[in-house]
Amino acid sequence: MEQLYQKYKDKVQFLLVYIREAHPDSILYVPRDGNEVLEKIGQTNTLEERSLRAQQCTAMLKLTMPAVVDKPDNRVNYAYAAWPERLVVVGVDGRIAYYGGPGPGGFKPAEVARWLRDNVR
Repeated sequence: MEQLYQKYKDKVQFLLVYIREAHPDSILYVPRDGNEVLEKIGQTNTLEERSLRAQQCTAMLKLTMPAVVDKPDNRVNYAYAAWPERLVVVGVDGRIAYYGGPGPGGFKPAEVARWLRDNVR
């Protein structure tokens, strides 16, 4: 997705929306004090916890696209059936223009690339 963001960022708005943890209790490397350390990732229940995890996620994946955080009420997650991950393109009219399948199997950046190629000038 980072490559698509770099290619189209001047033409469309990209947002990574951090929702609830898909795999709580996983042990992952996270950035801390300039190092990568193993940490057990718990479920995020507050906006502060989600904000921290979103920052760690973008840092570890070296993403430069903007990230926002779904509130603990999970409204974005429910509205887009985003769990555990999903790619969505929302048109300028506010309607869903592309709605990918649930991840990981439905997470298909190549489909989004085709949609962008065919619809963005």
